[in-house]
Amino acid sequence: MRRTFTVPPDVASLGPDEERRRLLRDVHDSIGPTLAAAALGVHAARNLLASDRAAADQVLLRIEEELHSAIAEIRRLAHDVHPPILDRLGFVAAVRRYAETLGSRMSSAARPLRIEVEVCGELPELPVAVEVAAYRILREALTNVSRHADAWSCTVRIRFDGELQLEVIDNGNGAVSGGGPDDLAGGAGLGSMRERASALGGRLAVGPATPGGTRVAATLPVGRG
Repeated sequence: MRRTFTVPPDVASLGPDEERRRLLRDVHDSIGPTLAAAALGVHAARNLLASDRAAADQVLLRIEEELHSAIAEIRRLAHDVHPPILDRLGFVAAVRRYAETLGSRMSSAARPLRIEVEVCGELPELPVAVEVAAYRILREALTNVSRHADAWSCTVRIRFDGELQLEVIDNGNGAVSGGGPDDLAGGAGLGSMRERASALGGRLAVGPATPGGTRVAATLPVGRG
């Protein structure tokens, strides 16, 4: 059975510490006041029950609406913590789905992009933190390719050799500038990918591919998830 503890595109570029701060802020600023107001409403409804049942019913109706709103907000926050597609499809299938979606969107571009996903051997059951980090790293790397590399071919390789090994290799313009946090043209997401790998005790390397293009490689330990 897959894990059922369930980050939209606007959150995908945040580092782990920034995500935690954002999550705590959202809980404090949105869910907290809603639940506090609901508690006050329940108290008011109890006081009204004996004297004005119709008014009490109206208060309870508003509380029900507020609680539905809080539930929707909790679901949004849960989605931010763990993309539900990982629960529905599993890690590899979710990566393939994203690659297919991105490739189809690029099919009408001036330079269409073909993305292949290769899995070498069997993968173990991945800890939740490793699965999420790996999925986001690959998404961000593929997004960089589609936006900046001017590539027409890209290969994703996933394998396990005691650690989870991820590679994204494109045949594009090789826009690498020396290993800083904003290596790819436009400064899109490499600092965030490094943070995700580092948070798990892993590492991320970016460099030129052979015979041309860019290679993004991440190594993620699986014993600390």
